[in-house]
Amino acid sequence: MSKQNISEEPVKRASHGSIFSECGTESHKPLHWKRHLVIQMYPYVLFLIDALLVCLVFGLFVAMRYDVSLMDAVSRRVLLAIAVPSFFGLFVAGGYSYSTDKAKYRFLSEYIIMATAVFVVAFGLIYAVVAYGVPLRSSRIIVAGTLVIFPLCAMVYRIMLTKLQRYYEQGNVVCIIGAGDRAKDVYKRLKAEGTRHDYVVLSMDDHRIGKKFIPEAEDSPIVENFDVLETHSSIRKKYVEAYVVAADMNELPDEVSRKLVVSFFNNNRVYSYEHYLEHQFRIIPPGQLSVSWPLQEGFRLSRSMTYDRMKRAGDIVASLIGIVLAAPVLIGTAIAVKVTSPGPIIFKQARTGLREKPFMIYKFRSMTVGSEKGSKYTSPDDVRFTPIGKFIRKTRLDELPQLWNVLKGDLSLIGPRAEWVDLVERYEAIFPYYHFRHAVKPGITGWAQVNYSYGASNEDTLEKLYYDLYYVRRYSLALDVAIVIKTVYMMVFGRGQ
Repeated sequence: MSKQNISEEPVKRASHGSIFSECGTESHKPLHWKRHLVIQMYPYVLFLIDALLVCLVFGLFVAMRYDVSLMDAVSRRVLLAIAVPSFFGLFVAGGYSYSTDKAKYRFLSEYIIMATAVFVVAFGLIYAVVAYGVPLRSSRIIVAGTLVIFPLCAMVYRIMLTKLQRYYEQGNVVCIIGAGDRAKDVYKRLKAEGTRHDYVVLSMDDHRIGKKFIPEAEDSPIVENFDVLETHSSIRKKYVEAYVVAADMNELPDEVSRKLVVSFFNNNRVYSYEHYLEHQFRIIPPGQLSVSWPLQEGFRLSRSMTYDRMKRAGDIVASLIGIVLAAPVLIGTAIAVKVTSPGPIIFKQARTGLREKPFMIYKFRSMTVGSEKGSKYTSPDDVRFTPIGKFIRKTRLDELPQLWNVLKGDLSLIGPRAEWVDLVERYEAIFPYYHFRHAVKPGITGWAQVNYSYGASNEDTLEKLYYDLYYVRRYSLALDVAIVIKTVYMMVFGRGQ
């Protein structure tokens, strides 16, 4: 009896059909073989370029430093001690991955962190290990120069390569599964980013098939049925960059779900709606939250006590240094505020802090006295600005007194914007789980501030909440570095408000 059961079981499974029996079929098709070849060769080509580049940079520094032949001046052991950690840092940051967008601040910030660590490690390795008991032919200037110039060159050519990659990827397809609100949200976000991909929208709703996905948009794709969906990387011989399932998984026909799973195992990019927003746009839609959201996997805040202490120490040091270095600017701005408009120099207001604890925030006054009694929002040409108010808002000079808030512990340098107490009460009544943004200390600058312009409506507030919740979920040093870099860019070029 047992033998019969054993023999029948495989037959029963086979009758249902194995997912894996359908995988790998693309290898027999000549579709996109150039794309697959480029992806396979990509890391090896970049590694070869980096190897030549680090040798070139090191050699140029040697040639400028010593008036001898290159081979006599170069220490190959030192070059190796520079190259190996440098390549490892690029690998960890995703510098050899085809899918990493190397023109985004995410990669640049993470690589800057790694390059700084490589600088320290390489110096220690060279002068504590390599140079132990052996005279070196390479000076500290050569070592330091190579460790600084090589990462810069590596970043520059990767940015150029990414732009070239984007050019050749235009016309490729993003396949959106579903035609409801979530599908439209994905489509509109991608279009707003200026992507040049084509779009295929699939639905099982007979009433939508054959009609424009976005009726008011001239270039809107036509909604189609699932017949065009394949298990490999192509739709109508166009490469599919991503399959985004913006419909309820449980409502999809079994055959469609099966095709998506097979496509996933064929190494294609298949995302749920939530995962795609987090991966592509680095936001979290609050509509998908629940009261148990902080308990979900990937929520780093509860495991970041060490980083909390490091961040607080950094806030204290940075605010003290900032107050000292910015003293002339603080004094000059204070005088300018005083002589250009009547009223106090410092504007004080109750804001909501960590765990919804209120505190008093300090800023240079940029609007006329009594302006807070009017509209809660400001516009670029608001008549309530003082003569220098618009300028100090654009350059963020009005926020310099908040360094005192940072020193006191009310604020961090980086975190969600500290909102007015009365506005927070209104937002919490409108937006479910708005209070989750107060799980971290508010900051002078933050992920929402550097990714989204100043909001003047409930819709803007909701959009900024997407970014704030992403920061809360992905709370980390790498994300803070990315925010610092983007903040400097905004201050230098006067972006934002």
